[in-house]
Amino acid sequence: MTALAPEPVGTGVTFVLVDVQECGADGVRWAAACAEALGTGLVVLSAEEDDAVLTAAMSEHPGLSVRVAHRGDVRREGSMVVVSRASALAMPPLACRDLSDVVVLGGSRAALSCCFGVVTAILEPVGGEGVLRRAVSLCRARQATRLRVLSRPYWASCDLPDAVADALHAACPGVIVELVRQVRSVRDEVRLFPSDLLVVSGRERGPAEGLQPAARAALHLAACPVLFSCS
Repeated sequence: MTALAPEPVGTGVTFVLVDVQECGADGVRWAAACAEALGTGLVVLSAEEDDAVLTAAMSEHPGLSVRVAHRGDVRREGSMVVVSRASALAMPPLACRDLSDVVVLGGSRAALSCCFGVVTAILEPVGGEGVLRRAVSLCRARQATRLRVLSRPYWASCDLPDAVADALHAACPGVIVELVRQVRSVRDEVRLFPSDLLVVSGRERGPAEGLQPAARAALHLAACPVLFSCS
């Protein structure tokens, strides 16, 4: 795993995409806040009957660049796509095949409002570096105070976690980096330690294998939004 050099918070995300009818007013508000924090635009899939919801949500972010589009009119490459948990559970499988990060909304209102100041990155054998980069970006963008990294038992070497912790401190100054060295299940992590966002890999371990185990667990169990990184 290479060093995580500091980089702009919005690296790799060209716009945030949300469907009003699928995610509702809370989803549009979350997507708008995320787009504003990342310094990118917001694309909203909306019908005329959604205008009141859209206007109310956008009033909180008057300086945000917003484009309203119809379903099927948007190329998703490089975007961050916000979906509901019900929709994500119905996707067979939820994998980032169109080169888009996917955020699955769900959990408590406190988590949706980023009240805890915590981003948690859960690493798997495939896609770990992308997960860390996205977690750092979101920590800085959303002004989180703590980054938790669940390192998972496949890291047998004691040197790698220390190197990763040093790189995270350099890339994310001012944020408390907590590297979880105990082997802890995703179920226990989300039960014991509230977060505003979980970041996991949306990449498959092999062709047609679907989500990796920790990502599947996060999708079903997280009491907060879950970002599936495509990188």
